[in-house]
Amino acid sequence: MKKESFKSSIAKIIFLLLIFCVLGFFYSIIFRPQKEISIEENRTLQKIPSFSMRDFADGTYQKQMEASIGDQFLFSIQIKYGVKQFFNHLTGAFSNINNKNAEMPVTDESTENLSVVQVENTPHYTYKEVVANKLYKLDDSGYIVEKPHAPEEYCFELYDPAMLAAVTYPKYLFFIYNSEATDFNDLKKYNAFDYIKKQMPMTGYDCLSYNSFEEYKKYFYQTDHHWNYYGSYIGYTKIMKMLEGQEVELLVPTGIHVYDTVYNGSLARDNLLRCATEKFTVYEYNLPPYKTYVNDEEKEYGYRSYYVSDEDFPHKTYANHYGMYYGDDWAKVVYDFNQPEKENLLILGTSFTNSVNELIASHYNKTHVLDFRYYRKQYGQRIDAQSYMTENNISKMVIIGNISSLGFRR
Repeated sequence: MKKESFKSSIAKIIFLLLIFCVLGFFYSIIFRPQKEISIEENRTLQKIPSFSMRDFADGTYQKQMEASIGDQFLFSIQIKYGVKQFFNHLTGAFSNINNKNAEMPVTDESTENLSVVQVENTPHYTYKEVVANKLYKLDDSGYIVEKPHAPEEYCFELYDPAMLAAVTYPKYLFFIYNSEATDFNDLKKYNAFDYIKKQMPMTGYDCLSYNSFEEYKKYFYQTDHHWNYYGSYIGYTKIMKMLEGQEVELLVPTGIHVYDTVYNGSLARDNLLRCATEKFTVYEYNLPPYKTYVNDEEKEYGYRSYYVSDEDFPHKTYANHYGMYYGDDWAKVVYDFNQPEKENLLILGTSFTNSVNELIASHYNKTHVLDFRYYRKQYGQRIDAQSYMTENNISKMVIIGNISSLGFRR
């Protein structure tokens, strides 16, 4: 009896300690500075809101308070990563079980009638699964790639076909061949670009492609689905030639900056993989001064000011350097280069555009960048490109994206 009573007392003490820890984590918000941004997630964090009856009545206060608890809670980022890592291990364990169950024994009899076919000059890369049925490490290259899919598996209606058809202004599409649309053992297996052109009629098209995995590595980060500094620059040059012709005067990098930090990109960061070896690198440019408006508010776009020098920049293992340096995702970003003699441009895209926005915008008076993922939530309606271009005196439009930002898998 005493033994059971002792165990019960221990359990109560442990429970009380846990409650104390949780309350301590929560109330520590009051006694420590609140965080402004999450370097790992590349977003502004919700601070504890000031109380007002109006916000309380319409529910705004409650939503902001709930978000602030998640954002300002001590060790919130570590807890999120811990939960994510647990589910990654769980998913991987189930995948291993399924793979073992699917294995068939090979006997001498089963191979008697098979002939050996020698294939020369054909690349053979081994896709080693690192996240169940989603991400693969390509041989020992250190590169993480996404599972490729046929374009026929996608529905290309993220940009409303009727809305696009109604656009009477010149409209262009630039397609980015990242690993989702490419089988590196057979680069001709999926012809995503031609398929998309049939689904999305436009005035003109171009794409960023490559002829080998070695060339792919020049354009894309080692552990991120985004194009890198070189790939985005090549994309910029091709986009401008598509929009303004082959004789357009292009920006030329004035330098290259290699930060002394390993960049674990989105494919590594979102799955808690620490296999990257490349350092975060950017091109530098001499651009004329300009203003940016984020969701109609004049403010700095992104956190490039954090990258002050070779020593002063975000150093965290999972720092989202692409988003921090080039800017995060908003419903609307407007670049004003104050060149009234030039045209205005509309860019529709997702995070792929962030690294080329200012380069493209330097060729125009005002450049409006809209992201359909956030536009409806911010402005209460879907993007109507024709109306938007007319209202803002915009003369041409370009859509920039990869296969999964142009369509969704059925």
